[in-house]
Amino acid sequence: MQRVAMGYQALVEMFELKVIPHYRASYIRKHGAVKVASDHSREEYEYPKSYQVEDIHDPLAQLEFALKYDGFNLEIMKSVFERIEKECLCKWVQSKPNGRFNRIVWFLYEWLFDEVLDLEDIKRRDYVHVLDPALYFTGEPIKSRRHGVNNNLLGNRIFCPIIRRTKLLESYIGKELDKKTLNIVKKYDPKVIDRASNYLLTKETMSSYQIEREQPDKARLTKFINLLERIEKINEITKDILIECQNIIVDPRFVDSDYRQTQNYVGENINIYLQKIHYISPKPSDIQELMDGLLLTLKSVQQSECHPVLIATAISFGFVFLHPFEDGNGRLHRFLIHYILKKLKFSPDGIIFPISAIMLQKIAEYDRALEMFSKPLMEIVTDYELDNNGVLTVGENTKVYYQYIDYTVFAEYLFQCIEETIDSHLKGELDFIVKYDRTKLAIQSVIDMPDKIIDLYIRCILQNNGKLGDKKRKKHFEFLTKEEVSELTDIVVNNFELG
Repeated sequence: MQRVAMGYQALVEMFELKVIPHYRASYIRKHGAVKVASDHSREEYEYPKSYQVEDIHDPLAQLEFALKYDGFNLEIMKSVFERIEKECLCKWVQSKPNGRFNRIVWFLYEWLFDEVLDLEDIKRRDYVHVLDPALYFTGEPIKSRRHGVNNNLLGNRIFCPIIRRTKLLESYIGKELDKKTLNIVKKYDPKVIDRASNYLLTKETMSSYQIEREQPDKARLTKFINLLERIEKINEITKDILIECQNIIVDPRFVDSDYRQTQNYVGENINIYLQKIHYISPKPSDIQELMDGLLLTLKSVQQSECHPVLIATAISFGFVFLHPFEDGNGRLHRFLIHYILKKLKFSPDGIIFPISAIMLQKIAEYDRALEMFSKPLMEIVTDYELDNNGVLTVGENTKVYYQYIDYTVFAEYLFQCIEETIDSHLKGELDFIVKYDRTKLAIQSVIDMPDKIIDLYIRCILQNNGKLGDKKRKKHFEFLTKEEVSELTDIVVNNFELG
């Protein structure tokens, strides 16, 4: 049976829009109740004929249906607004001047285009929210008296992230991972925390570089560690701060003094003559404006009650999708996660979550998360050329694709990484230090050996599944008797619960 598209799906088909697919598509079928089909990234709803709008060819009727049933999509709305007559929009608003969706559409048109339509301010002001707080995470409401709406969007007209209230996100927020971390940390001596912090900083730094398949020298590693340690002293992320950070983490030959002036992309060499393009970032002519929008969003949303992990998601993943520099974007993306979590007091003092270690450990999941945006993007960005020197030129307007991204799946992914980091790396490292100290004291009570020899002995046992190999014993521990080796090995095995 042929279905009739409704809402956003109808608008995409009506205007043949090239847009990132909305997470939900609606259709009308002749018989039966509402039917739902979904996978992880997309839902399909089939409604009975009673839901069908009076005129399926009326874009504003379809837009109202979309706002009622399909959720919120600024990219599609902006594309539709560009294709309908202002007079038609004004007449539609005037037909129901107090209607909730009429006012929201009117507000969004003027907000998106920074333009005032030929309409009088509304007289009745029972304010309605642009985003339904029961369905979306929202910013601090700003009243628009002209339209009688509360603008509770998370961003601005240049960069406005969207995050849906899914059951999974609500579950993660309910776990209060920040409090869980504090409760873990409180159980340990401050000296143990300090030692764990040094290890976690190093682990985060190494993992962040390894994700990019880089092997930096000790000087660059030290600089990155120092940068992470400086996070709490950075009052505000600005363009100058981002450039300074980029200069610290990349090879000195590839430092930038401004946002990039060339088109960058992520590609894969198929052979010497052919390269497959996996991702194309915004055109260099759009970067300054997009980054201004991102930084303004960061500044404003930090003052809201939005959860820190959601803010970190929108800003850090938004940053990596914009790719504003020639090099270092991935590491800065992960640096921004740490900055926001620290700035908003989600991470406890002195602790960095080695999130990059989880991403590296499960690199396929990290790649799949990034592909949730890159794959649909590359299905619609088709007008580009790559010359023999590897210079890519984009021939179409692409800015809108990066402005209003739905970050829901990325927020779910980041929460997952943080939870795994807390449960495994943070608690695991703290427990390791406690066990190590206890083991060291126990060994010293048997034989008063130098610290470096005790450290070596413990490492040898841990690396060899609870046994001291013959080669290691002959090379490093010939001075120990057979009985001493047995006793010291038992101490390590018992304290680290290797049996």
